Amino acid sequence: MSAPKVWLVTGTSSGLGFDLAKHILSKGDRVIAAGRNPSRLTALKEAGAATLKIDQNEPLDAIKKSVEEAIAVYGHIDIFVLNAAWVACGTIEERTPEETLAQYHTNVFGVLNLWRAILPHMRARKAGIIATVGSMGASKFDPLIGIYHSSKAAIRNLSLTLDNEISPFGIKTCLIEPGYFRTNLLTGGESIILPSTTIEKYREINESVKGFLAQRDGKQLGDPKRGATVMYDVLTSTGIAAGREMPKTLALGSDTVELVTRENNEFNKRLAEWASVSASTDFPPSERFY
Repeated sequence: MSAPKVWLVTGTSSGLGFDLAKHILSKGDRVIAAGRNPSRLTALKEAGAATLKIDQNEPLDAIKKSVEEAIAVYGHIDIFVLNAAWVACGTIEERTPEETLAQYHTNVFGVLNLWRAILPHMRARKAGIIATVGSMGASKFDPLIGIYHSSKAAIRNLSLTLDNEISPFGIKTCLIEPGYFRTNLLTGGESIILPSTTIEKYREINESVKGFLAQRDGKQLGDPKRGATVMYDVLTSTGIAAGREMPKTLALGSDTVELVTRENNEFNKRLAEWASVSASTDFPPSERFY
């Protein structure tokens, strides 16, 4: 029987992160559950998880210290799941530069710093898995949520780049892109932040999108517990993913599969329609050097 895996999971106070941590514990693996406020992790601590503070908005040196504390709990980390994020809601014009930077600071720059903090440890061991939770929003262009969606598109690109950079060291990556799951994300609170100022001209589109999200709340297709089970199986190549190589990207939910397929088809169609115009910028064959 193989030794229990050691997982470090961020964003575990609620939602998919909480359910994933609980499922990992039920499988006999060890969990270090992290969040900005460890007092909200009491239920996981009582279930057997080690808990600590990781705030990816802090400077890199502070993040490195937090990750070192996590490593010290069991001596190593096998699987690191980066799950913490929040949603900036508001049109691009309404969002201030400071609010936009704050969104990217958590969802992009903080993720980069967490990668930077764990990589020396995994490189030294020549093993490890970095699983980053993105969003189907990376393929969405809905008004009002563009800043958030763009941050997840950046993470998709960066995760795939990271994989190319670190695979020679025996480290694997997986970008997990959930669709709509029945968590408390759409209820607002700390997860969805509205703009500090609004513009009257955008009132109608603001109300329309907010109404759509409110109507969907509580009716999302995704079951968080099923999602957590699939995440575990895929990252350990067990259960529903037994015998399969871990993918570099995983669409989590049928809505993600449908959306990404549709957007890719539309992109490819547009690319084909304009291919001759795009190619017209090339040097003629007689002037090419290959």
